[in-house]
Amino acid sequence: MNISEKLKSCRNNSCLTQSQVAESLHVSRKTISGWENDRSCPDIKSFVKLSDLYKVSLDSLVRNDKVLNYYQQQSRKNTKIRKIAKYSYIFNVVLLGACYIELFRIAGIHSLLIPLLLLINIITFFSHYENRNKTKEKKRFLKTIIIFILFFGVNVLLSFINQDFVYQIRNNGISFITGMMLGRFILIFMMSLSLIIAIFCTDIFKSQKKL
Repeated sequence: MNISEKLKSCRNNSCLTQSQVAESLHVSRKTISGWENDRSCPDIKSFVKLSDLYKVSLDSLVRNDKVLNYYQQQSRKNTKIRKIAKYSYIFNVVLLGACYIELFRIAGIHSLLIPLLLLINIITFFSHYENRNKTKEKKRFLKTIIIFILFFGVNVLLSFINQDFVYQIRNNGISFITGMMLGRFILIFMMSLSLIIAIFCTDIFKSQKKL
């Protein structure tokens, strides 16, 4: 018996409809139908919920070569994703330091490559960060916004008291100043976002238990 037939058999033995199962698992009835017709496969969390709902062991429910191979592939994929997120986090810290050097033109260093790399790295990090949905939690979201605004304000203030910045404003035309201000605000925005990542996303280094 393949996994789709097993799921359908367990549901029927439990005297449940696809709609009732879908409601219990908070998915659509179409999703349940897809599982039972071998068009798709439940994720491991769904298998755990199904085993509880149908009152069968998880082992007997997933004991299938196709399913086991699928989760082996998923495990390798998730491991790769977590590694990319970790490396991206470390690179983020390095680039953040480089951006402060760029912002204040320390030792005359100035390169548009630094903010560009930071932007690419931020996108890479969030596309591989598994817990990004946690940022949508109300308390966490409000805390993040407040700290982001604080970082942004402090960085803007530091930028405006920088002697090189003040010199450029006093000795250049309006078009140059406008372009420079826009560039600085974009850089400060990304730096503030980078600081948020550095502070709130350290959970990527915590060990994750696998079922």
